[in-house]
Amino acid sequence: MRKLVEWVLNIAQTRYDAHQAGEPDPYDLPLPDDLAIDTSGSNADSQRTMEVEHHRRSTA
Repeated sequence: MRKLVEWVLNIAQTRYDAHQAGEPDPYDLPLPDDLAIDTSGSNADSQRTMEVEHHRRSTA
């Protein structure tokens, strides 16, 4: 079970890193609905929240 969790988290991290770098998804999967590009700019707060969560997770 531990290996499965590690595998899933690694995939999620890789996808997130590619998304942050503006690169296509390395697994060619669609973005989750809550990460869809918002052209009105109202998604900025959620983007900052994701960056903070990413920082916490990667330093743990």
